[in-house]
Amino acid sequence: MLFLTLRHVWRLFGNGSESGPSTIAVLRSVEIIMKALKTIYFILSGLSLLLVIFVMLALIYSFSPLGKQGTKDSIFVLNHGNIVTEQDYQLIYSEQSPPIFNGDHLDYYCLQIERFEFQTPNEGEWVHGREDNHIFSQARELAASAGKINKCFEGESNPESQNIAAKIWSVEANRKHVEGAVVIMYHELTKRVLYVSFQT
Repeated sequence: MLFLTLRHVWRLFGNGSESGPSTIAVLRSVEIIMKALKTIYFILSGLSLLLVIFVMLALIYSFSPLGKQGTKDSIFVLNHGNIVTEQDYQLIYSEQSPPIFNGDHLDYYCLQIERFEFQTPNEGEWVHGREDNHIFSQARELAASAGKINKCFEGESNPESQNIAAKIWSVEANRKHVEGAVVIMYHELTKRVLYVSFQT
């Protein structure tokens, strides 16, 4: 057991047959220490319980409608794509994975926009149709699948269609395959933007 009883301590100091001043002082000191340890134990137990409750509430909130991103919160998608924000746009759907310590995640946003115009006229990072870089091509394919491209673009399933322009914001890859990327795609027919960020 973590805590000694006073009877055990009494047996250690004179087998309970003597009650001199020194023995009584030791017992009182031990009693004070035991009370302090009990207090610390209960405090730590309470903090642990509060931490568990906080984590559970955070997970529940992240998967509830209250934890979902709204239209105004998704303006960063347009900024990442250098698309003008002075227009009406609407969030069609989105999904954000809960935070994981190793950094793995999947976040995606589908937006309906009015016009596909750039904030700065020298934008040259959007590519229509097929990618010449096979790493970028794989990043497009993985992002499209993870972000449910056919749902956002109403049946379009080919991420390298001539009706789709894509901007590769960032890519993490090894010699064999893409491990993570941030990809933004625009579908001309539906005027929708699909933003996907993933890490595996």
